[in-house]
Amino acid sequence: TAKGGPIPEKRNGVIQNYKKDRNGETVITKLDEAMLKQIASEANGRYIDGRVTSEVVEEVTEILQNMDKKEFESQQIADYKSQFQWFLGLGLLFLLLDILLLERQTSWLKRLNLFNE
Repeated sequence: TAKGGPIPEKRNGVIQNYKKDRNGETVITKLDEAMLKQIASEANGRYIDGRVTSEVVEEVTEILQNMDKKEFESQQIADYKSQFQWFLGLGLLFLLLDILLLERQTSWLKRLNLFNE
C-alpha cells in the first residue's frame, strides 16, 4: 500500500517474523505507483495495479492474446551437448570385440568349465 507496512516472513502460512535490515530494524515497504509507472514506460512495458486479481488476470490475458504468436515459436532452441559419445564408442568397441574374439572359445576359457559341461 502507499501507507506502507512490514514484510512478513512466513513458514507454512504462519507469520514467524518480519524482514529486518543489517541493523536489525524492521523493513517497511511502500507502494510508489509513480516510480513503477516510470520504470514500466522506460522499459516499454505496462504497469498493472495488482490489488484486484480478476482485473490483473483479464489484462494479462488480453496482452498475451494480442502478442505475436510467432515470437514464441521462433525462440524454441534445442542446444544439446554431446556428452556420452565416448562411452557409446567404447561400448560399441567392446561389443565388436566380443562378437569377433569370443565367437571362438580360447583354450583357457574351455578349461574354466563355467557351465559344468
